[in-house]
Amino acid sequence: MSREQTSKQDQISIFGEMARGCRTDHQKIEFFDSSKEAFFTDSNESTSSVNENIPKDLDDGFYVYANMKKLSEKELKKLKSLTWKQYPENFKIFLFDFCILNGDAYSKYLIDLR
Repeated sequence: MSREQTSKQDQISIFGEMARGCRTDHQKIEFFDSSKEAFFTDSNESTSSVNENIPKDLDDGFYVYANMKKLSEKELKKLKSLTWKQYPENFKIFLFDFCILNGDAYSKYLIDLR
């Protein structure tokens, strides 16, 4: 394993342990606001969106959320244009659940929370 891979695994381990403690919506929002890096641990070309340098699962989260909330393309574009901390609280909770609780990167750390 390369040093970069080891570092990513260490990061995932740390964020995974932090996420284990997030039981309430408020805790999930706090984690989201303070641990943006946790959502970008898998940033490489094979798992990133074509147009932007964001992980595929995070990008997918936008579209799943937009579909669930029946957002128009204009509303989705507006949501994507917000800064990290400006996202609505219900979207932050959704992304925590979608990317952290149900994402592949953290699955071995959070298996008992599903």
